Amino acid sequence: MRSIATFIVDKRKIIMIAFAVAALMSVFTAGLVKVNSDLYSFLPEDTETRQALEVMDGEFTTYSTAKVMVGNISYSDALLLYHDIEKVDGVKSISFDDSSLHYTHGNAMYGITFGGGDNDEVSVNALEDIEELLSGYTAYYDTLVGYEPSVKIVSEMAVVGVIVVAIVIALLLLTSRSYAEVPVLLISFAAAALLQFGTNFFFKQISYVSNAVTLILQLALAIDYAVILCNRFAEEKQRSEPRQAMIDALQKGIPEIASSSMTTIGGLIAMAFMQFGLGSDLGRVLIKSILLSMLSVFLLMPGLLLAFNKAIDKTRHRSLVPHIDFAGRFAWKTRKLIPPLFAVMLIACGYCALNCPFSYNYTDAMPLNRTERQIAREEVNKVFGYNNMMAIVVPTGDYQAEADMLDEISRLDHVTSVQGIACTEVVDGYKLTDKLTIDEFCDIAGLDELTASALFAYYGASHDDYKQVGADLHSYKVRLIDLFLFLYEVVEDGDVEVSADKLNMIEDLYDKLSDAKKQLQGPNYSRMLVYCDTDVQSQESYDLIDRIHEVAGKYYDEGVYVAGDATCSRDLEQTYTRDNAMVSILSIVFVFVVILLTFRTVGLPILLTAVIQGSIWINFTGPYLTGEPIFFVGYLIVTAIQMGANIDYAIVVSNRYITLRQNNSKRASITAALNGALPTLLTSGSILAISGLLIGFISSEAITSAIGIALGRGTFVSLLLVLFVLPQLLLWGDGFIRKTTFSNRIHFRVPPIFKDDFEEVARKRTADK
Repeated sequence: MRSIATFIVDKRKIIMIAFAVAALMSVFTAGLVKVNSDLYSFLPEDTETRQALEVMDGEFTTYSTAKVMVGNISYSDALLLYHDIEKVDGVKSISFDDSSLHYTHGNAMYGITFGGGDNDEVSVNALEDIEELLSGYTAYYDTLVGYEPSVKIVSEMAVVGVIVVAIVIALLLLTSRSYAEVPVLLISFAAAALLQFGTNFFFKQISYVSNAVTLILQLALAIDYAVILCNRFAEEKQRSEPRQAMIDALQKGIPEIASSSMTTIGGLIAMAFMQFGLGSDLGRVLIKSILLSMLSVFLLMPGLLLAFNKAIDKTRHRSLVPHIDFAGRFAWKTRKLIPPLFAVMLIACGYCALNCPFSYNYTDAMPLNRTERQIAREEVNKVFGYNNMMAIVVPTGDYQAEADMLDEISRLDHVTSVQGIACTEVVDGYKLTDKLTIDEFCDIAGLDELTASALFAYYGASHDDYKQVGADLHSYKVRLIDLFLFLYEVVEDGDVEVSADKLNMIEDLYDKLSDAKKQLQGPNYSRMLVYCDTDVQSQESYDLIDRIHEVAGKYYDEGVYVAGDATCSRDLEQTYTRDNAMVSILSIVFVFVVILLTFRTVGLPILLTAVIQGSIWINFTGPYLTGEPIFFVGYLIVTAIQMGANIDYAIVVSNRYITLRQNNSKRASITAALNGALPTLLTSGSILAISGLLIGFISSEAITSAIGIALGRGTFVSLLLVLFVLPQLLLWGDGFIRKTTFSNRIHFRVPPIFKDDFEEVARKRTADK
């Protein structure tokens, strides 16, 4: 280790140049990172939602839609607006009538389909024109047109980042020993942050959540590493000249920092085992950020400290961190009371947290900071109710099976309506998939018998149906949808002449039919829609999905999928059950093993993990008591981060206590340990807690907001327990820790006489000084 430290110090100029070059390259490579904004793509590959979406993406065209609600309007005026919106360029179709689905209590709701996707120019321009048309009305727009969550969240996190940096500077000025140390710490972190962004392209893609919050969490999780080396350097300078002091500081600091980081990385590794890809994605990106932060501290920071050495010496100031002797006195007086109370609270909060209400429906998940469109969705759902829609995907080719299946599904409980090509009525009771004779087609299309006969004969010849056409043309039947599409082709080619009004009707019908086929029928699969009156996240919806599968199983042996918010909620709920057990167990095991190997005692990791697990359970007791559900992924991610990162605060206090206990009484040791650990707790703990809360309150993305709120609240709870519960546990478990030690790492001196009087110890220290 000394050889490595000497090499780093002696080659510091080359290393600093290399970091500068790497930082410049990272500015370029950051633009190569592919950010994935599709939440559903992070579902496990074997979930029905993921499989159905992959099929639908390859088979069907999906146009963007919008629910536009206009308030305080009469039905007659709403009808006029309907015709005005219908004329807007880019509006493919619009639905509105006098039913309660579209008009109720002075509120009109228009279902609009645009001519492109969510981010296509035709859809964005059409929505802007509609907004201008309705500028004089109270209108709400529930749509994803023009909405890019990744762009929105990055701009919001930039605001959070500026605030966090300002707070970090203030805290560092408060806890540092010299004002000139602050720029050294900031430069080291800036280099690590640039490398973090510039190396994300090594992954195939990263989630929009990882792209937005990693920088802030990296600062909050890794700031300790730089502070540790900075303090080590200051201590060693009292005994050696700057170069040798830096070598000694590195030699001692590298193992200490690496050991400290292992608990954080251990918690993040647990996230990497999540089935839900969003958690594993954030886990691996954060692990990389921690490793790069350590690399920056080990390689770049020594050169910076030596370069700023004179300025550091000139700007030294006394510590501004107050002493908290009261916490030590409180710990001593309550050492027999707090442990049993904490055990009772641990059991109670564990029950509450394990029964915490979770939300698995991302569509309805709302952050604290809502956008106009999120508010609009709430208002539309409040007035017209939530429309629970499911899409059924089946192998294509058998219209009769589709029609019979939809007819049976339409009679199931809670099903309000069904839609599909096989059951779409065109006119006079005829459906698109019905087979018609020449006479029946003449009645619908308004063609004379000669023209219709020629069309049927031409169709039969084009599709190699010579035998049926030649046997009896008038009994020859063709599906209505196929015949209309064929009619359009021959009219366009000039093979058949029709009047102008008939041509307009054929062209209009063709547009509707071709759009319907693009959305509902692909080369290999057909898609049908089922509307129901159940809540998305409910057992009724889940049972209905199973019944739909039972009905579809009568007509198809395989290749049947049911997609929708209800299916996705069920998939996420099933994924959570496995991920929750995996994250909880692995995070505790990883952290326990790291502490066990570091301190060589069984007792200490039991106490420390109990404290942090208690803070996790207390953190999620609030939602249980209020009945307010939280989005499940926030619970999983925060559990791993809190166990991996917050455990460091407990380790800092415990390590100082164990060191001091080798030559001091329990009372004196715990008071001195708390005073010594306070700067670290203030810096790291406050930054993580404040960063989390800022993310939660500022982000308008539901998952990011949920993670931020839970992380900030949990870190604050952890700090309280480390300051006001852990000390009592260490005093209570003093003998337990000593007896479970299996190496010479820990030695507790048992004073021959009573020496738990802190004032006596303080006087002795003053005399020694």
